[in-house]
Amino acid sequence: MSEKRNIARAAGVLGSATILSRIMGMVRDMVVSRLFGAGLATDAFFAAFQIPNMLRRFFAEGALTAAFVPTFSATLSRHGEEKARELANACFTLLTIVMAAVTLAGIIFSPVIVGLMFPGFKVEPGKLELTILLNRLMFPYIFFISLVALCMAFSIHCATSLRRPYRRYF
Repeated sequence: MSEKRNIARAAGVLGSATILSRIMGMVRDMVVSRLFGAGLATDAFFAAFQIPNMLRRFFAEGALTAAFVPTFSATLSRHGEEKARELANACFTLLTIVMAAVTLAGIIFSPVIVGLMFPGFKVEPGKLELTILLNRLMFPYIFFISLVALCMAFSIHCATSLRRPYRRYF
């Protein structure tokens, strides 16, 4: 398979995954609207989801892929498969440790974070407490989506790589 075809395939996979993600987000919003309607619970849900979703933008999107793919590719071409595998393992381990710490801190400090980001929720009885509870339930999302983002970065490399062992990863 030519390099242009590999790049086109990788772009197609990434584009398809992005479209699927957007559709699933719309379905999620439709389900939430149907189940909760407008009101306290919906406000609490969207506010609680906003915090880990914001962290997703920092940790899991763009920068991670932009940093990992060229570094992994350079390591693979300069130092071979074994060093590239060690780099991938080290990145995955470090990301797991950092995101576990961020997730744990987010769960523990949810009352402070929610109180600072949504001070108006203190006025309506129960709204702040529900938002804190939902935020604690949703915080592990950032842990898992960050690990998935690293796997996606690896699959992008594999989809565009001309090396036989990595060609069929995704």
